[in-house]
Amino acid sequence: MKQRVISALVGLAILFAVLFLYNTIFFNFAVSLVSAVAVFELLHATGYVKSRLILVYSLAYALVVPFFSTLDIRGMQIWVTVGYFTLMFATLLAQHEKIRVEEIAVAFFFSLLVPMALSTVVLMRDRFDHGIFYTLLICVAAWVADSAAYFVGRACGKHKLAPLVSPHKTVEGAVGGVVVSAGFFLLFCLGYEQVMLHVYSQQIEIAWLHALWIGMFCSVMGIFGDLMASVVKRQAGIKDFGKIMPGHGGVMDRFDSFLFVAPALYLVLQIFPIIA
Repeated sequence: MKQRVISALVGLAILFAVLFLYNTIFFNFAVSLVSAVAVFELLHATGYVKSRLILVYSLAYALVVPFFSTLDIRGMQIWVTVGYFTLMFATLLAQHEKIRVEEIAVAFFFSLLVPMALSTVVLMRDRFDHGIFYTLLICVAAWVADSAAYFVGRACGKHKLAPLVSPHKTVEGAVGGVVVSAGFFLLFCLGYEQVMLHVYSQQIEIAWLHALWIGMFCSVMGIFGDLMASVVKRQAGIKDFGKIMPGHGGVMDRFDSFLFVAPALYLVLQIFPIIA
């Protein structure tokens, strides 16, 4: 537990440093690095991709995706993606005796899914007012819900949520995580409202009902993301995706919930904004 707490504190310090540079290109670089490491862990640690060349192509693509919306070069997304796709299948054609099409498919899927999902935090910054507020709400939904579910589950968990996928997760823990996360959602909204008023002299209006159900919805999506990662690890026969964070595992172990929470919040905000 001590090691887990120390790693969490170091991670929070890094997070605050990254958020300090939120409105700069360095934030894109941070998302880019996280995306590439997560893709590497998924493809390498699980053993789904054995070709170093395919791995290099996939990591290069993951590094570029978080810059799509910021650079806004016409057709950049299409040309880069088609180029990545072409290189993958050209390699398959050249090394078809060593590389199977399933390896290409898995690499393409994860290299597309992970950076696209994580890059929605960049989209929020580039396309929304108060983007940093929404980015922090993603952290609340993903990490607070997970921590609350862990402690509630240990305290009173009796009914297994998905025993064959993640034996330690309980229904009581999941419910507790959703409730606590929704409460933190509302508290964070209140805190942000006061900061904007008293520090920046800007009056904002919070749609409290939206904040409540969106907080609960995003917490549920975070559970799906966690279970998805658990399925992958169980089928691959590994405990963690990596060892970069002692006590927590790899980057993918910490950002698995983000793959569902970040896109879910981004899409929901298009119709139900929390700040009117």
